[in-house]
Amino acid sequence: MESSTVSPPAHGGIFRHLAVPFSAFLVAASLALIAWIDHSHHRESLRQLREMAQANAEMIDRLRLPPSPDLAEKLAGILGMGVGFRFADRLGEGITPEFRDSIERLTGPETGAERDGRWEIAVAPMAGDRAHLVLLRETGRFLADTPTWLLPVLIVTALGGGIAFLVARRIVRPLSMIHQWLPNLDREKPDPLPAGVTGRADEIGALARSLEEGHRRLREEQALRRQAERLATLGRIATSLAHEIRNPAAAIRLHADLLARESTHANAESIDLIRDETDRVTDLVNQWLFVARSAPPRTEIRNLAELVRRVIERLGPQMAHAGVSASLDEIPDANVLAAIDAARIEQVFRNLLLNATQAMPEGGKIRVALAIDSGKGASVSVIDEGPGFSDEALSRWREPFFSQREGGMGLGLTLVAEVMQAHGGSVEIENLPGDRGARVTLRFPVPETVNDSASSPDS
Repeated sequence: MESSTVSPPAHGGIFRHLAVPFSAFLVAASLALIAWIDHSHHRESLRQLREMAQANAEMIDRLRLPPSPDLAEKLAGILGMGVGFRFADRLGEGITPEFRDSIERLTGPETGAERDGRWEIAVAPMAGDRAHLVLLRETGRFLADTPTWLLPVLIVTALGGGIAFLVARRIVRPLSMIHQWLPNLDREKPDPLPAGVTGRADEIGALARSLEEGHRRLREEQALRRQAERLATLGRIATSLAHEIRNPAAAIRLHADLLARESTHANAESIDLIRDETDRVTDLVNQWLFVARSAPPRTEIRNLAELVRRVIERLGPQMAHAGVSASLDEIPDANVLAAIDAARIEQVFRNLLLNATQAMPEGGKIRVALAIDSGKGASVSVIDEGPGFSDEALSRWREPFFSQREGGMGLGLTLVAEVMQAHGGSVEIENLPGDRGARVTLRFPVPETVNDSASSPDS
């Protein structure tokens, strides 16, 4: 069986691929810079030696000093370097033969200088071609002195490596956090990504926010798909069982009515029980069909107050048995009209009143309040004195088959939501402040015929 866990990244990952090449680039750049400085240093040193040779040759000519070994020795002491003369047929004293080739190349009418190994040589002509002044000094290459060039390389590398570390850390750390968060995608309620990642204004922050948003939408789509699958299953069940259940239930109710005509006081209670249970089975089948069928409602203008009174009257014995009473807060001198499918809206009122009754096992009062919002339609609120909805119920009440009541099918509020949506209305559920019960509000749109009559000049 394949594992669903996210594989760990390769050792080092982006950090290694970013920091190591950057540090290597800094080392190479530092060495190239030092080599260029070394080359420039020696070029400048040769220029200075050439000018020094030319200046001393001009001084000897001006003072008419003889190019003797004694003069060479005194100049060497003053200049701090090797000094000698090159004559037409020989090299003067103090110049070793190993520099002969270099001196011969530099001998000419112009002063010249070059490097021979670790020595720098300059040759300047003297007046009358009587001789050439030769200056010779030892010089150490800048790169040959290891501590001299290694220290700046280490400093630059350390600074550059530190910068590379900070840059890589700023990139790698949030990516690592996102990588560690990825297993949350398999959870129903994943832990949120750290705010330090989602709050970034760069591409990484955008990626993190896209992942969270994508996961949220995926879960919503999965929830909608599960709901559609459940409704499809319910539709198949409802369609196949409705006929098989309704016909026997109708026959039972018919015979109960026939028996009621000849019943005595002793068996009247049993006949009423048969009627109630038959109506309960019929209502359950109707709920299945209302939720499963997608057929639009057959609407007509009806007075909502009349429908509420009729449902309260029918449920009166059942609510009284539970110790619950229901009252209707009507609007004086006003008809609360709406374009509705009366059978479906009656089922909605029945579900809400039964839910409110079941929410008060020790009895209580139910208030049904009607209201007219000018230009926005009518509303019906069912208010109970129970403990209210749980947090989970407040977030999941629309889901079919979700129920926190033992034995509940979880179709009551689903039916309410489906029917109200089909009517172009809405449903709102909330808990009253101070744990004083719950309220479910149905909002109906303004009927088109009522709008037309209201806008007519003859009305």
